[in-house]
Amino acid sequence: MKNKIVFFGGFKGFSEIYLNALKSAGFEIVPRAEDADFGVIAYYGKIIPKAVLELPKKGFLNAHPSLLPRWRGPSPVQAAILAGDKTTGVTIHIAIEKPDAGPILAQKEIPILPRDTCLSLTGKLAEEGASLLVQTVKKWLSGEIVPKEQDSSKATFTKLIKKADGEIDWSKPAEYIERMVRAYDPWPGTYTKMKNGRILKIKKAEVVNGVLKPIIVQPEGKKEMSWEAFLRGHRDWKM
Repeated sequence: MKNKIVFFGGFKGFSEIYLNALKSAGFEIVPRAEDADFGVIAYYGKIIPKAVLELPKKGFLNAHPSLLPRWRGPSPVQAAILAGDKTTGVTIHIAIEKPDAGPILAQKEIPILPRDTCLSLTGKLAEEGASLLVQTVKKWLSGEIVPKEQDSSKATFTKLIKKADGEIDWSKPAEYIERMVRAYDPWPGTYTKMKNGRILKIKKAEVVNGVLKPIIVQPEGKKEMSWEAFLRGHRDWKM
């Protein structure tokens, strides 16, 4: 008899990776939590009430894209890139009322590459996480895993990202701004304001001798272009 799962996911594309992995592993997806043996949360982006978490017979599991307790909250991938972390990973844990704080069943670490963006890293985490989830669920259901409580004294937290977070503060080090460009790709993007008040998005950049060098930019209302092409039309530009 198939185990019945209710699935909560919200990040189009990445949530489906988890859902498809569960289907391929032979689990039956049901629409209502009260009809499920257990639930799975992946990139849902909303807090699920305790009353709902308790509806399935075995509760809910959450697939969180960080190595908990580091980077709890809504933007762990962006936070890891911004902080300059060399590694991140996926945590499968039992969901409790307090977000991302439940006992851990499994974790997998992956490297953050120098050119990783939020988009590319989220994709890798989803692929690795989906595989880890299926393996973990099977062991958990058979009683092979003993949940491990998180050390909350080591917890770090992330915030809900807003569009204004993408505006560059030029007093920050060049290395930090370059990480911003990658962390906020594709949203909210990283940008600065030109003298005419219009927005200039920096789509790709590098640090050369301690100085930020844009590679691809997009002036407001125009297509993406190379930094050199932009400078030809804005010879008085200064960072």
